[in-house]
Amino acid sequence: MNLVEKRDFIHRHLHQVEEPVLNDIYARMISLFNEALIEESEEDITNGNLITHESLKQEISNWKTTK
Repeated sequence: MNLVEKRDFIHRHLHQVEEPVLNDIYARMISLFNEALIEESEEDITNGNLITHESLKQEISNWKTTK
């Protein structure tokens, strides 16, 4: 079964899943998403894709509205 078929199968049958199983699936997906974000962040650090503290402060100050 390819990726699209798997997604379609899950989508078609998700309404049949009981709450305890759905809670488990949800928790696992959140964990996997968080792990992917951590790996992406670690990769950014390794590749030197960083922003300086001063640049961040300047960007935030640009967000502030003036009265």
